[in-house]
Amino acid sequence: MPGRVYGKKVDIDYGDTLVFFESRGDGKELGSKYNYVLFQDDAPEIAVERDRQEKEKICSVLDWGSGGTVLDIGCGIGRWGEAVLEKGWKYTGIDYSRKLLGVAEENLKGYGSMKTLLHGSFQEFKETLLKEGVEGKFQKVFINGVMMYINDADLEKGLGDVLGVCSSRCQVYLKESMASGGRLTLDSFHSDSLSQDYTAIYRDITEYKELVGRYFVQDGFAIKEEGALFGEGLRNREETLDYYFILER
Repeated sequence: MPGRVYGKKVDIDYGDTLVFFESRGDGKELGSKYNYVLFQDDAPEIAVERDRQEKEKICSVLDWGSGGTVLDIGCGIGRWGEAVLEKGWKYTGIDYSRKLLGVAEENLKGYGSMKTLLHGSFQEFKETLLKEGVEGKFQKVFINGVMMYINDADLEKGLGDVLGVCSSRCQVYLKESMASGGRLTLDSFHSDSLSQDYTAIYRDITEYKELVGRYFVQDGFAIKEEGALFGEGLRNREETLDYYFILER
């Protein structure tokens, strides 16, 4: 292409996405560890505040009970591991970027055997769990800011595999940057604010609602809560917004 593609369903090159994350922070200093995955390089305080508000909001809705296991697919720097491990839950994070996993190891180094960090892709996360000997079902699954980097066929496979690792009583937190006015694909689009080429698929909210219904609701999950994650003060992109679903059965 490269550039912006509106409306059409086109595949992106996973290699471009991997290069982007493996290069984060190269040649310039990031203002916060959260800038690795929440971006906002020119305003790091926004990334910090988004992290704080998201955790506060979502943790208040999820049921933490007496402990359990969490799978975080596309864990990045282990941002959600911070909140999960503080609550005494066991945490397994998987990410395709070895650089981000290295940051996660440092970020979560004080939690010892309560955490497991694995190298693997979203589309093959189930195979990664089997290969690494991680057995059993999870009481919570987080899919947070990763689906925008996955092509349609692989996304469908991955969501099907997610159902196979959910326990009989499970909550799923699904959050993504979604297009507010029809699908938008960025293909090696140069971002001045990030000083990098950026590749991602922003699906429309209605597309995600259809996927949630077809995969999760039809498998016995109910939508406990959904909506825009942030208020106007933290929304600074006209074409996209962070939207979330909390699903449970």
